[in-house]
Amino acid sequence: MPGWNLLSTRVVVIISSVAHLGLVLCAEVRRNSATGFRIVILWVANQMSRWAPTTALAMLAAGRTPQEEQLVTLWVAFMLLHAGMPDNITAYALEDGVLSFRQSVNVFLQLVGPVSPAYILHQNMFAMPGDSMLWVSSIICCMAICKYLEGAFFALQRGNLENMRSESKKEVPSRRVTSLQSLRRGGKPDNDQIMLVAHGNLHITKGAFIDNLQYEHDAQQQEILPKTWDENKTLYKVVEMELSLMYDILYTKAAMVHTWGGYAIRVAFPFAGATAFLLFWFHSKEGQPTADVFITYILLAGTVILDIIWLLKAVASTWTYSFLNDRPRIWLHHALLCSGKWRLLRRLIVSLNLFRFLLSKEPTSYRMWSGTMGQYNILHECTSNDQDQTKTFLLTRIFISILVKIVPEDNCMEFQYHYLKGFRMSSDFCKHLFESIWEYLKSAYPPTVPIEKADEAKPAAPPEPYPDKKKEAPAPTPPLPPKEAHLHQRELEDALNFSPAFQESILIWHIATDVFLLCSHQYSSSSKEVQAIKVLSDYMVFLVAVRPNMLPGLKLRSLYEAVGYALTNDDEILPKEEYHGNLTEKKVKLAHRLVEMEQKPSLKNALRSKWRPGVSGHWLRPEKASILYDKNIILSDGTSFARVLLSRIGPNPYTPDDINLNYTRYQRLIDMIPELKDESNRFDTSKMMRLIFRAWVRLLVYASVRCTRDSHAKQLACGGELTTIVWILNEHAGIFRIDSDKDDDKDRLTSLYTNEDRLYL
Repeated sequence: MPGWNLLSTRVVVIISSVAHLGLVLCAEVRRNSATGFRIVILWVANQMSRWAPTTALAMLAAGRTPQEEQLVTLWVAFMLLHAGMPDNITAYALEDGVLSFRQSVNVFLQLVGPVSPAYILHQNMFAMPGDSMLWVSSIICCMAICKYLEGAFFALQRGNLENMRSESKKEVPSRRVTSLQSLRRGGKPDNDQIMLVAHGNLHITKGAFIDNLQYEHDAQQQEILPKTWDENKTLYKVVEMELSLMYDILYTKAAMVHTWGGYAIRVAFPFAGATAFLLFWFHSKEGQPTADVFITYILLAGTVILDIIWLLKAVASTWTYSFLNDRPRIWLHHALLCSGKWRLLRRLIVSLNLFRFLLSKEPTSYRMWSGTMGQYNILHECTSNDQDQTKTFLLTRIFISILVKIVPEDNCMEFQYHYLKGFRMSSDFCKHLFESIWEYLKSAYPPTVPIEKADEAKPAAPPEPYPDKKKEAPAPTPPLPPKEAHLHQRELEDALNFSPAFQESILIWHIATDVFLLCSHQYSSSSKEVQAIKVLSDYMVFLVAVRPNMLPGLKLRSLYEAVGYALTNDDEILPKEEYHGNLTEKKVKLAHRLVEMEQKPSLKNALRSKWRPGVSGHWLRPEKASILYDKNIILSDGTSFARVLLSRIGPNPYTPDDINLNYTRYQRLIDMIPELKDESNRFDTSKMMRLIFRAWVRLLVYASVRCTRDSHAKQLACGGELTTIVWILNEHAGIFRIDSDKDDDKDRLTSLYTNEDRLYL
């Protein structure tokens, strides 16, 4: 090769190898992180790993001398091997799994095109007949073709949601499910036990992602979940593990590795790579540059080492246990599982500390969600300024100001409000949150009524309105058709009484919550309930501002931007010269100012609102509009709701005698907290806090179950999300059902059949 071409080729080959190694080392970080230094390294490595092989192939084919001809074929094969991606990553984004016709043709050309390993190897068969280097090139070429097909085609196909849905229609739904009761017996289960149970129930999560829930719908075979969250804490970890397994399917080669073909490749490749290494070792290096020989040794040795690691990780993977457990008739099931040898092998391999320095002390703990909830508070953002934040966040502010100029705004906000300001869930907060979620799920999913008990509880049947319409004996419950597969979601909607205009509801409730806490002097309280309300409120607004794709409905960032603009740019609301003191004092002054403006009627005529139809639920400006209403409808509604909440905890200057709760504008408040419907109800502060927290939990559950499946799947590759865990927890509750109080069973059954009989009247 000419000097410059030779040097540039070496650089590209080295870049490809380093990028491949970067993917190997950093791919797992995406399970529980969306931003950070290692995410940047992973993104760069992914881009380089896709760019370098194509560039290197073109350079290697551009010009070469006979002395370098032998290494050319080998390097071409290595470039294709790297393009096949390592076992722990195939798709960087969910869209990568959608193979178009153009991409399929490109895969074919990479294998048989004019610069493919197969083509160059075919040429070298005539140029170097009988040369030992030909055998080395042939071995690596075959390995590259297998790995490239596996990673660039078959693994992506198996990880595509639409393909999984199509395949599921051809499968016979399995009735076998791993019991959750085993985790509640014999003390606290370890992560390995939880992982195996997650494999046994993965069909529930997989069915939710592919919109196919025809699995465990036979009421006679269901396992009823305990009624209290304390008895179901392990289910939270099971759901985390199941989501991690879905990440494996969508973004790694797991769906392809753990097949007969995948295992055959993992067993054969270390031996094939070692054979190629030995053949090259004994091959004459005469006429070949020392640098090229050294690079080739590095490539061969690295390939052998990685193949050994992938083999050991495949053997020790719980996917292998699940693969063998689903095939009880093969001899490997008895030889490895029944004898306990697989567990011994797993312990031995785990003790070798493979990649332990990248993960954590527990071999399966890296599969857990990070537990970080992003935080975005509108009043905080509008009352804080550079001077406030410079005192403690000088370096951070400098870094963010630089980051804004070089990365998109979305990524910058993700880093700032999730990575820097995110709230790490404590065990107490997690317990408190999921206890409230479980109460909602329990009300939505009582146990399915067995036929025998239903007959006992059923009251005397009313006269048949249609004598010719005879009731037949119930047949065995078949798998639900696609139309009825979402019945349990409808049950949840009925139980929680959801309403539209969701993003607007979040912002209104966020303003109402903050104004209420500030005016009631509870904002700085250390109460567990108050802290939980603030965290959950800021988290939901974080979804509106930073991750709107994780919410149902239109992705309108203009909603929160309009609120922020009104607070920061309207001197009548926030005159800068009047706000002094610390940040909390500024927020208190702002809250009182909002209440004062909401109390003052506007002098403007009742004309059509200046806000766009569809952004708010208000098409016409009400006759008794306030000054704040003309500034921003969301601020007005939120402040009005806060006034109502303040009026229900005792006498105060903000008692809203002029507010009619039956007016449509305030119907959402009654829907969120039904206890407010009776205007005579009064609550102490702690009771009101519980009601507000329950309202936020209700919004969280709604956001979880109404978010699109694709959005949940995409977020798995960005660290996961709390709403995804709640969604899958809801799917489990809808299938297993939740135990209820036995004293209420008879009343529930009687009510059930009374409502059923009314359908015929």
